[in-house]
Amino acid sequence: MVVFVNNIARISYYLLAGINRLNWSRQRLEKYQNKKLRNVVKYAYNNVQFYHQLFRASNVNPSDIKTISDLSKLPVVRKKEMRKRERTNLISKEFSNAKLKRLSTGGSTGEPFSIYVCGKEDDWRKAIYLRAHISCGLRPRDRWVALDAVERAAENTRLQNIIGIFSRKVIPVNLDKMLQLEAITRLNPNVLDGACSSGALWLLAKEAEERGVHSIRPRVIFGTGDLIDRPSRNFIEKVFDAPYYDQFGTTEVDRTAWQCQERIHYHMDVDSVVMQFIDEDGQEVAPGERGEIVFTSLFSYAMPFIRYGTLDIGVPVEDECTCERTLPLMKVVEGRSNSFLTFPDGHVIAPMSFIETLKAYELSKEIDQYRVVQKRKNLVELYVKKTNDEVDEETIRNRLIANILEGLTTAEKVDLSDVRFDVRFVDEIPLTTRGKLKVVVSEVPAFT
Repeated sequence: MVVFVNNIARISYYLLAGINRLNWSRQRLEKYQNKKLRNVVKYAYNNVQFYHQLFRASNVNPSDIKTISDLSKLPVVRKKEMRKRERTNLISKEFSNAKLKRLSTGGSTGEPFSIYVCGKEDDWRKAIYLRAHISCGLRPRDRWVALDAVERAAENTRLQNIIGIFSRKVIPVNLDKMLQLEAITRLNPNVLDGACSSGALWLLAKEAEERGVHSIRPRVIFGTGDLIDRPSRNFIEKVFDAPYYDQFGTTEVDRTAWQCQERIHYHMDVDSVVMQFIDEDGQEVAPGERGEIVFTSLFSYAMPFIRYGTLDIGVPVEDECTCERTLPLMKVVEGRSNSFLTFPDGHVIAPMSFIETLKAYELSKEIDQYRVVQKRKNLVELYVKKTNDEVDEETIRNRLIANILEGLTTAEKVDLSDVRFDVRFVDEIPLTTRGKLKVVVSEVPAFT
């Protein structure tokens, strides 16, 4: 119990300090950022083999990185590059792997990846996550229900569940929509959260409308995981009669930007993560211009992320929000904008739900990249690039198809009797014109 109390105390401290920083001046925030940045850079150089080698190869000394603008002296690091390294090369020598918490990315980029955080870092992530929710109306004893991956149900501490403070109930994102609707109706949430996928909220709203369910009336709705368009947002708000607030982030660094109650742009969590927007030449773009978002975590020591490229596109803006919070703003232009999958029996599956069903992260040693393309309602093609020629193709094919069949037929109740899943092994996975892998693509209109 002492451990749980300590966790709550630490999260509370991080949270209260984080809320206080929302009203700091831009100059004070910048000074705070630069101090945190110098500490992280020096630590990574001295304790993480991957970054020590990167700095040496770039002819950069940690003392050369004094401010955020100095980060451009370092190259952008890609997930593909980090996945090639042994885990011991990426994790600080001061941490024992066995004592770190493992988090797996869902694979929205087509490259499944695992990261590791220590207890303090995990508590920091939770505090920053809570800060955005609280800023938009989450209250300590709210009935908070989230559509998320089933393993996230264990995120609450035992003490949270006992006393009911910021206690989040998780409904599996890949559960049959009718069962989701029934469970959420029973829980009667004040706060509804599409923690894994905004698309999952759209499908829930669609199910509620079709079944004439009007009893789900949260005070506030949050969504993340994939880009949501205005019509979809309006539809969710109409069905559940509540305002929707969009959020942005990645598994690697967690929450990074969020909409306040003004819902104009996104406040960037610059006290937690440095966000740079770069062009094709790696140079930072001017305010109002589109650029790839590159992260440098200011809290990750067990497994640092410095100049980490996301392939997500955003636009930094110079505007100041009328809410008077001083965190800088961005405009999301192109997030993880995937496609919905539509099957013959009428089921429509959100891309993040399908990715969760694939469980490709379990095969991260065998799969380098993958892409899902729905050609027809009864034909889905999976293109897989293996990590090496020694990987057994039949094993991968059987595992992936088994995961799909189990996930869609058992959890989602999809009738797949006339649906074929073809797994094809390829040498390369094609990228978009912006150099991004669109991992789920459907050639079947979902909303007609």
